[in-house]
Amino acid sequence: MIRILSPLLAAALAIAAAAAAAQDAPAADPAALSPMKILLAMSRTYSGCRSYRDTGKVKTRSVMEEGSFGSDVPFSTAFVRDGPFRFQFTDSGLGEASSVCILWWNGAEVQSWWDAKPGVRRSESLQQALDVASGISTGASLRVPGMLLPSVVGSGPPLIDPERIDDAVTGGASCFRIKGKSRATPYTETTGSSTVTVKDEAVTLWIDRATFLLRKVEEARTLDSYRSTRTTTYTPEINVDIPADQLAFNAPAAAPAVTPPTPTPRKGR
Repeated sequence: MIRILSPLLAAALAIAAAAAAAQDAPAADPAALSPMKILLAMSRTYSGCRSYRDTGKVKTRSVMEEGSFGSDVPFSTAFVRDGPFRFQFTDSGLGEASSVCILWWNGAEVQSWWDAKPGVRRSESLQQALDVASGISTGASLRVPGMLLPSVVGSGPPLIDPERIDDAVTGGASCFRIKGKSRATPYTETTGSSTVTVKDEAVTLWIDRATFLLRKVEEARTLDSYRSTRTTTYTPEINVDIPADQLAFNAPAAAPAVTPPTPTPRKGR
């Protein structure tokens, strides 16, 4: 006896069969992944995670006719989806001195602290605060936060004109390497009161093959009167429990005002 399935039941069975086939299908060969698919997988990893934490450093070296100079900017990020976001970096580009900057957002307000100009400040938006810090943090304040919170920070594509180059290992992690540009060249860049023109650049992202997390960024740029290289390294963790103290603003307490001593009147002779 032949039983005729109802259209709804037949459709349900077809969907179930397709889902089972998709689960049993082998994963795509990583060697065959296009650069765009790798970048999209990385973006989805960050925008969909429930928590993220990292430590890292930006090392910048510049060469000009008068000589060379450089700076190191260590940083850290702590973030919980629908919860606090905290970014901290140390600006070591002030000669022998260094200064700490903290940016904190709880979804409603943005607070910042920079001990070069002590005092808690408030910004109109997280994007504004990260943009202001971008030059001093040599770009670290925007790249990962922009992927974590693309609708808040307004992040663009990780790279334009991406091409895949040979995979390599960094920090013990096997990585995809994608090369391109951060934007079309030439473009101008402003830090404080200084504006420079970037004539050309090459940016290489090192993306962990196992987790699709960013491990390293290499940048080589040709500017008006000098050349620079910048390497940003990350030690990232995703979907981990982050202690409350790592998510708190924790700005240093302002030093109390010092009242000068009242001079003692001198007795006349």
